[in-house]
Amino acid sequence: MTLEEMMASRMTQTAPSEESVLAQYLAVAEEKRSVDDKLSSLRRAMVAEGLQIVAQCIEKYQLTAEDLKEVLPSPAPPNSFQKSGPSARRSYRDPTTGRVWNGHGKRPNWLHEHGPEACLIS
Repeated sequence: MTLEEMMASRMTQTAPSEESVLAQYLAVAEEKRSVDDKLSSLRRAMVAEGLQIVAQCIEKYQLTAEDLKEVLPSPAPPNSFQKSGPSARRSYRDPTTGRVWNGHGKRPNWLHEHGPEACLIS
């Protein structure tokens, strides 16, 4: 049984003031579904129209994927929690003992003593 069906069956068992609020809620919920459907339909049409315009421009100006890479933003890394680029993995070496710390776990005391710049290896 759907929520609407449960609420509709409850409407027959409730006081008149509750019925009017419930009926209003169900009517607005139906309107929302209708508007959501219209928005979805319009968005599909808008995307199709936009793609048609893009295709015409690509053909007219003989654009390549390389041309588009210059103006489009670069995609986000697959896992947004991971850093990308050269700073993704940093390792530090204790100059006195040679111990290495890769950034996981508690920061070692020797890193505080010598400073991260002096111990950075990659």
